[in-house]
Amino acid sequence: MSKRTTSSVTSINVKTLGAADRVHGSVRFRYTIAGKYIEHTVQLAQTACHYGGVRHWFRCGYCSRCVGVLYLSGGQCACRHCFKLAYKSERENDTYRLYRKADKIRERLGWGAGVALPDGAKPKGMHWKTFYRIKAQHDATVRRVFGSTAQWCDKITSRLQRIDSKI
Repeated sequence: MSKRTTSSVTSINVKTLGAADRVHGSVRFRYTIAGKYIEHTVQLAQTACHYGGVRHWFRCGYCSRCVGVLYLSGGQCACRHCFKLAYKSERENDTYRLYRKADKIRERLGWGAGVALPDGAKPKGMHWKTFYRIKAQHDATVRRVFGSTAQWCDKITSRLQRIDSKI
């Protein structure tokens, strides 16, 4: 059985807390699950930033780790390590990572997502040198996507040929 992902569980980010919530050193979460009232009190911690100010953290009630996000599952409130949750990207194979990387580059260039779509124009205000550099990264990533996809297709084709030869 594979690990559950962080996107499959309800989460609370410390950044969503208001300034008034962070002043007291702890925060209380109240909610109901299937008619059952649940309440969690979570301690807050803070660390100094290099250029002034502070960064706030939740302190996990199980391992006392300082984390930015807590997860709610089964009436419990803990960090992803205690719930043994994986990030969605940790479960991706190399081909899907390449697709995501290409889409991220296309988004930066203001183009639509999808490597099969035609390339767009240079974004207004972007230097040509920067555009050519980013487009070269995009083209190299797309070549890797197509190469990886071609390898996958060859593997599937050879499996189908073995199945056909047995029939």
